[in-house]
Amino acid sequence: MKKLAILIIALALITGFAMADRGIDPVPETQGIVTSTSVNVIGNFASATEMQWRITDDVDGLPGVPVLNAPGAIYESTYTEDTQTHGVGLMLYDKELDIETSGQISGQWNVEATKQIAFIGIDSASVVSSDNIMVDGAGNESVTVEEVICPFASANAQSFPAYCNRAQAGSTIDMTVANVRTTTTGRFVMPSADHPVELNHDLRVTELVSDVPSVGFASAYMDVLIQEGRGDLFDPATLMERIEFTEETSVDGAITLFDKLMHYESGMVR
Repeated sequence: MKKLAILIIALALITGFAMADRGIDPVPETQGIVTSTSVNVIGNFASATEMQWRITDDVDGLPGVPVLNAPGAIYESTYTEDTQTHGVGLMLYDKELDIETSGQISGQWNVEATKQIAFIGIDSASVVSSDNIMVDGAGNESVTVEEVICPFASANAQSFPAYCNRAQAGSTIDMTVANVRTTTTGRFVMPSADHPVELNHDLRVTELVSDVPSVGFASAYMDVLIQEGRGDLFDPATLMERIEFTEETSVDGAITLFDKLMHYESGMVR
């Protein structure tokens, strides 16, 4: 299948016992935040969303971190979305956002957002929209049998090594004619480490209608920093692996198709 512009990134990093992003347990009381937006307007439009989330199982709680006590862990996550028109245009905007603080397993998400934009600018008016998601986790060495349900996990590794991992992804558009869809998901709060930490962001720009391309600029990026120990017989304070990954792709002009899928997954059980 031929496509004008498509890039698929599958970043699934694991090397023996060196990868140990175990996620974190939820707090006893959990919350859900859901918003749904649908707009059809000829005029000006603006919408902005921002989320900042910190959670720890360290004995001193958030005020005591740093220093991170063994075997504590801390996770931080952000999500932002900002869309606005510059000038008057025909704007169709639909967005669904779901934030869930309870423990989520594979196929479920703590942060999930989908956005669809169709826009035609009047007198060179444009729509500018950006999405960004980040998950950052750090933890000291911990005992495998206390983290994983599977009874055979400790036969492979008696301990989860220390780690400090961060992944972020996002996209930006600036277009006079646009047909754009973004999907953003993240999971890091889990009932057990039997499921990996995950982050995804997808950007798809297509024709507004047949033979009428989207017009303007679109860009998407991903940045990942991995720092891992090995655990068991090794010094838990010794850094055993470091990976830096960055990529950005952009297009500018009459866009028939620009499709970018970005995926990050980290865990001992994957």
